[in-house]
Amino acid sequence: MSNIRLQKLAEMLEKQPNDTFLLYAMGMEYLGMGDVNVAEKHFKLVLEVDKAHVATYYQLGILFTQNNREIEAQDFLEKGYELAKQKGDVKTQNEFRSALDELLY
Repeated sequence: MSNIRLQKLAEMLEKQPNDTFLLYAMGMEYLGMGDVNVAEKHFKLVLEVDKAHVATYYQLGILFTQNNREIEAQDFLEKGYELAKQKGDVKTQNEFRSALDELLY
């Protein structure tokens, strides 16, 4: 791990392994480095801890869309859309709807 942020996040995760912010941040770092498999692993760990972490559904939906895993992408985007709807977050609903429309049409 040559990325300083990644090293710091890993150190913090050792002390707080179920911290969704840290797990999500690790996923985003790996995604930025192009390591989609490790990013996916961290995003899925977020959802193990917090099934209602809306941003994670979006990231997984986009990750799967970009990697030609359309069925999984649709599943995560639809779940995220429903969670955003339940929370009354119209802006986030629209982001999920746009991603779904792009995927499906």
